[in-house]
Amino acid sequence: MFEDKISSNDSEGAFNEFVEDQIDELIEGILRDGQLENMAGRGSDVIVEVEGIEPPRFMHGDESGEGQGQGGAGPGSGSDKIRFSLPFQFLMERLAKKLNLPNLRKEGEGKIHAYSYEHKTFGPVGVVLDRRRTFKRALKTSIALGDYRPADGVYEIKIRRKDRRYKQFETIEKPKYKAVVFYMSDISYSTYGERIELEKKMVGFIQNWLDFNYGPNNVEHRFFVHDSKAHEVVESDFYNVGNAGGTRAAPVFDLVSSIAVSEYDPNNVNFYGFYFGDGELFEDDPKEIMQIMSDRMRPFFNRLGVVEVMPSSYSNLVKKLKARYANDPIVRLSEIKKSEQLIQVIKNLFKEVHAQY
Repeated sequence: MFEDKISSNDSEGAFNEFVEDQIDELIEGILRDGQLENMAGRGSDVIVEVEGIEPPRFMHGDESGEGQGQGGAGPGSGSDKIRFSLPFQFLMERLAKKLNLPNLRKEGEGKIHAYSYEHKTFGPVGVVLDRRRTFKRALKTSIALGDYRPADGVYEIKIRRKDRRYKQFETIEKPKYKAVVFYMSDISYSTYGERIELEKKMVGFIQNWLDFNYGPNNVEHRFFVHDSKAHEVVESDFYNVGNAGGTRAAPVFDLVSSIAVSEYDPNNVNFYGFYFGDGELFEDDPKEIMQIMSDRMRPFFNRLGVVEVMPSSYSNLVKKLKARYANDPIVRLSEIKKSEQLIQVIKNLFKEVHAQY
């Protein structure tokens, strides 16, 4: 007879129902306050710290249910803090579900194929134990047999042979799709401070979301800035380029559209473009941008997003573009004035929209 403790600080430990409540609170905080920085770096796991949880203790028993053991003190008993790693994949799945974000549409042939072994079914025999499903079945059985009685302070959960569930693996062949993302930013004098911080959070989420959908090795992220002229920069310089005078945004759209068709095959690459600026442009600039988007970008881009960050009464880009793209499935327009609106902007950029033509 031995004890098998399934710890909630396991990197896959989201199966613990008490810890899941804490995870839900973390995600609700991200959604409520727009604190996207809680996601940490791109593709990295999130370290979660939970206080006051004593994980249940699990006992192996035979088919008859015999076996002795002491239950843990139970949840909420004032124990020490637990720190565990929340997998990036799990967090993004939860966020996508909460935000009702659809899986991104992948175009092209996907000529490169990747082979992987994935568990599609589960059974009572096997080699790799599915701890989450085993836990849930064991919990149900222990409740039914009276071993787990929280009302009486008894938190004993016995894992019986019939409760065990194993992962059944099969070979999966999937096409690997390549995505290229163009981030465009206004670095004129009027763009600084809180505008840049809001932009950083949005770009960080977009990077994570696209990496999550395509796989981080299948996404190329490229960065462009403009004042009256447009330039490509490395990611580390995207937010550190010195502000300059004058603003014309059309050159950056022109540069990105040219690079897309000259350096990539539109038939086998998925293009995404996102522009961030205050929207204060010269009168003819929005018209020129609209022409470039309509003729040279929209026909083969999966998504084009234009976001006015902390717009003023002089901002006119989104206003002008709405005349043509008010409810467009490819072009998404949005405005943001404070951090609490970040989540709504993300939803506007990626939610499904059906064209009305």
